[in-house]
Amino acid sequence: MAVRLRRNLFVSLIILLILLAMYMVALYQDVEAVRFLPEVDKTAGIAKKELKIEKDDHLLERIKKRQAERQQRLRDYCEKHASSRNRSDRYDHPIIVNDEYKVIFCYIPKVACSQWKRVFLALDNRTDVDDLHKNKHYKFLLYDYSDEDIKVRLKSYFKFLFVREPLERLLSAYNNKFVNNKWSWRRIQRYKTKILERYKQDEPSSYSSDQYLTFKKFIYYVSDVGFDRDAHWRSYGPICHPCDIKYDFIGHFEDMTEEAPYILRQTGMDRAVTFPPFLTHNTTSQLLKSYAPIPKEKIAQLGKAFEEDFEMFNYDFPGPLSDLMHD
Repeated sequence: MAVRLRRNLFVSLIILLILLAMYMVALYQDVEAVRFLPEVDKTAGIAKKELKIEKDDHLLERIKKRQAERQQRLRDYCEKHASSRNRSDRYDHPIIVNDEYKVIFCYIPKVACSQWKRVFLALDNRTDVDDLHKNKHYKFLLYDYSDEDIKVRLKSYFKFLFVREPLERLLSAYNNKFVNNKWSWRRIQRYKTKILERYKQDEPSSYSSDQYLTFKKFIYYVSDVGFDRDAHWRSYGPICHPCDIKYDFIGHFEDMTEEAPYILRQTGMDRAVTFPPFLTHNTTSQLLKSYAPIPKEKIAQLGKAFEEDFEMFNYDFPGPLSDLMHD
């Protein structure tokens, strides 16, 4: 009897150890899967929209129709201006490449680029970087390849970019860099010194006109001489070469909540990552309040400076600022 009892206890112990081992293996796999995500919960942010995309045929049709219209708009623009532009096969801007998923992404600063960078870093199992805007953290950028390898990838990989209403992007760049101080002190001071010296007489009644880089002075600078001086407010063409690279998907920031999970599903990246949450765009009232002090002629200069962005990607000018341009 005692022997049988000891045998049963031994068998029970073996079974318990096996079950414990299975649990630990499963737990380890879950930890690895979570670690592989771009530092967000799997149900956070845009990831919730993925469930809707799988079931909503109307949403899929809307995305496809919208995409066809954007592609046609871009083709028409490129054909119309073919004789006046120089074709480029130099890609100095760091365009991100992932060879495993055969994806190429041209990021544009201030168009949710931080969220997309987290996605691509997570695909390379890099979620602990000190500064995601440093190029050294990315396994492959397009200019790292030979000319022949670039051609092969541009021909066969899924290529996409996202754009944003240009005037809204300008406000976002100003707030991020000069109000929230997301640049280094040295870089901010370099711009402040240049802009304040040039436009110190344009706000004589402002109590902070000599020390503070106002949005008005920033707009004066961008509209006059500086619209192409920094990638955060540079025109889209020199960054992503949309007339030279045939992008498979042209995304709009305004439709990111629908289009980001769609791209992840189309490329298979959704098996490894979800899209992190991001801040929504400024409202029309916020834009009107910020641009209200800007003279109409300066807003018109902005329209001219970013004319190709408005036309290429079907944004109306003055768009959200129409009320400010009326007499």
